Amino acid sequence: MSLDDIKLSPFLVKKLYEKTLIDSSFAKSNIVENHPFLQEKKNPLEKENVSETKHPDQIKYLGKNAKKILILVNEPEHAFLGDEELSFLMNVLNACSISMVDVAVVNSNNDETVEYEKLMIQFSPSVILFLGTEPQLLGFPVQIPIYQVQQYNKQQYLCTPNLQKLSTDKEEKKQLWVSLKKIFSIG
Repeated sequence: MSLDDIKLSPFLVKKLYEKTLIDSSFAKSNIVENHPFLQEKKNPLEKENVSETKHPDQIKYLGKNAKKILILVNEPEHAFLGDEELSFLMNVLNACSISMVDVAVVNSNNDETVEYEKLMIQFSPSVILFLGTEPQLLGFPVQIPIYQVQQYNKQQYLCTPNLQKLSTDKEEKKQLWVSLKKIFSIG
């Protein structure tokens, strides 16, 4: 009989390990948090990526805005973006060496209070991307030709078609990439 074949009853196991050196609730959460194979796949739309607003009049957004990159979309059918659009956006951001943590995605369609001054105060953006929406509709004091990187008030602006069109049209993707390379200094 080997040691691998020994069977212990639950009562005996409990008695043997009454006093442990590690708090089991801490050990379990710490192992799951730090072990890549035990972690659950995180949905990019989970609560941790949606802003927690302290004031009800603040604009809701997706992301953490760590690098002050504001992405404005106009999606009437979704809270922020559809699954395909979000996946495409995340691929574009990854190609620019940024992530959802670095940006704030605001759906201007779902909030009438989304306007220039409020966006500037809440987000203090250094880069503003208009994906399928126009700056003038949100009270921005600039007019930006599509795919032209514009400087205004120490900020960089870019207007593009919506994410659905960008994700399906190869020529649009090329133009987007040329513009993003300028904004994010990609070689």
